[in-house]
Amino acid sequence: MIVQVLYGMMAISADNNNHVEYQHVTEQYDYHMALKNLNEDQATYLINDEGTVFKSDTIFNVVRYEGYNRYLADTPRFDVYLKFVGKSIDHSIERFEKKYEPTLKALTEEGVEYEKIITPLLTFEENEAVNNFTFLVITGILLVVSIFLLTSLYNIRINHYKFQYGIYLTFGADFKMLFGTAFWELFIIFVVTFIPSILISTLISFLVYSTSGYGFIFSALSILKIFLFTLAVLLASVWTPMKVMATRDPMSLIITEDNSNLVTSPRTSFNIFMEKFPTKYEFASLWRFRKYNLQLLTTAIVFCALFIMGLYMSDIYTTDLHYPRAQFTIDLENARYEYDDIMSEELYAMEGVDAVVLNDNSIEARHIASHMLVHKSDTKALAGLVNYTGSEFEHGGNEKEFRASNDVLYTAMSEEQIRTLEGYSYTGDLTSLLQPGYVVIGDAVSNVQRYKFEVGDKIYLSKQTGQIKMLDSNLSGKQLLKNQIKFFRFDYFEFTVGAVIHDIPSGSTPIYMNHEDYTTLTGRKPYASSVSIYTEEGITDEVANALYSSLNTWSHQYGEVKITSNETVFKVHVDEDKHYTELYICISLLILCISPLVWFFSQSLYYSKREREFNILQSIGAVSREIRQIYLQGGLSMATMSLVISVALSYLGSYILFYVYNVIMPFFTNENVRYVFYMPWYAITASVVISVFCGFFSSYFPYRSYYKSRYSLQNGGAGAEFGGEE
Repeated sequence: MIVQVLYGMMAISADNNNHVEYQHVTEQYDYHMALKNLNEDQATYLINDEGTVFKSDTIFNVVRYEGYNRYLADTPRFDVYLKFVGKSIDHSIERFEKKYEPTLKALTEEGVEYEKIITPLLTFEENEAVNNFTFLVITGILLVVSIFLLTSLYNIRINHYKFQYGIYLTFGADFKMLFGTAFWELFIIFVVTFIPSILISTLISFLVYSTSGYGFIFSALSILKIFLFTLAVLLASVWTPMKVMATRDPMSLIITEDNSNLVTSPRTSFNIFMEKFPTKYEFASLWRFRKYNLQLLTTAIVFCALFIMGLYMSDIYTTDLHYPRAQFTIDLENARYEYDDIMSEELYAMEGVDAVVLNDNSIEARHIASHMLVHKSDTKALAGLVNYTGSEFEHGGNEKEFRASNDVLYTAMSEEQIRTLEGYSYTGDLTSLLQPGYVVIGDAVSNVQRYKFEVGDKIYLSKQTGQIKMLDSNLSGKQLLKNQIKFFRFDYFEFTVGAVIHDIPSGSTPIYMNHEDYTTLTGRKPYASSVSIYTEEGITDEVANALYSSLNTWSHQYGEVKITSNETVFKVHVDEDKHYTELYICISLLILCISPLVWFFSQSLYYSKREREFNILQSIGAVSREIRQIYLQGGLSMATMSLVISVALSYLGSYILFYVYNVIMPFFTNENVRYVFYMPWYAITASVVISVFCGFFSSYFPYRSYYKSRYSLQNGGAGAEFGGEE
């Protein structure tokens, strides 16, 4: 049922996500294509639709057009917005490209180009295809998890009933018969839980998506998807265990009737220690049950770990959703003026602007054969830095105490740019970098802390001044840096740390300095060929659209300035209404419910197999208090082990996610987002409580069931009344 609800939620949410995205797109855009910086002839050609002879051949409508004059331009320019019509938008686009674009290009003046912008209204079908592909990937992941779940449960069942399977095989059963019996057994359960699971998954999805304001949709196709998915899970979960079972020797199955495949026989008689029998004997022989305990613990607690990882994934998604990304990019390459303080003041004065970031005022140290030297006391253990072994740097004879790294990003900052750093967590004074010889520095590489900088610490940055010999072009990484230190000549500049930033996203360690120091160190003068505009958090689409219009108007006074919208605000609003955070939480809670199922299902079968063992103990003198102690010892030992393993697995799983998203993913996305590593206390608490509770009570409840039997003879024993001497 949990499998069906899990996949049901994903199938229903996939339909609602497409619905939500389409509603956002149609609200935001009433045109498919915008053609900008057109001359009057081009605009007239489109506005009058001079390429169409018969009205029935119309393939687009002009939604609106805007005219303006660029600074020092003799002729007006126009922006024209088109919405394509017809039964097939793709066909209309194809006709436009073949019929209209050649004429537009022919009407273009020499040295001037128009800009063609495609909106999400035109690309929605492509976005929908991406969403469907994502859904298929999620289906594959859930398929693996679901098969693992059912196979784990089914293997527990098989282990406790191998004797019966051995009998079946002895009397001629084969794989086909075993598979058929097992499949139809689970299929009946599947049919019973199918309708309730659909109702539950629909209700949960309705509660999640009803807050988006776009209503809730349910497709009957989701029912078929859930049915086929669950059927595939059943087939895969039964196939492998039964295939293995059918190849086993019947006698090997019969002799494992007492779980001897998971429980080893004691090798030492504890009578030689003169210990009380059977309580201390049972405790001392817990090693006998190591295989069973390990299998149960890893199977049950892995779902607690997945629960915590799911909650961490929801936090990662939320962090990524609200990570500041540029809403607009301004291309100043062909502007009549360089970017200056006047431009900056004008941009910051616009409503909705949070930060203006220059895009061409940074350079990687490795690209100019430069590196940073820091004292080893300022580095963390396992920082992965290179020991300094050169002779160019002189520091009182203790040069061997320094470590080198070229995984550094130099950035020039002006007073106006400092405000872009104020949103991060830092110690010290950011404005100190305006003084010669001072820097502001981050303490991480690839979003993992590597340094222990404090305000006032000294660092040394190198500038190449010569070269003793050529280096092998195949060298890279640490080996390249070691050879550069050995065979290049450097000047070293001392800088004082004025502030340390602790949470800035970083592929390389960022070092911020003033323009003069940047030019001296790198030999390059900062120049802004483009800037990025970051908007205030939480602004509406209307404010973002008004800002876009203001930027376009502003750009006209500086000549050929191009404004590109990255649609960040729009995308955030769409993703917020897709409610992935809530879905991650719901999925995590459902996965957590699996752990108690594994605990009690396995332990109830396990202790039922041991009841005859306890009856034998009674027959040779054990009293009920001692039998109870055996159960309690098992429960306490499992609770203790589950506590340790639960925390360990949860920490390991969360750290793997942290490392993947902070260190590995940036290589594929070319974007660094700083994800904080933490284990939610409430999730850890819930996981530990459930693991400890299940570890203990999955042993205690079978004892209560055994106690109610009252007479040992009823359970196949040969002793007196169970409720006898305490």
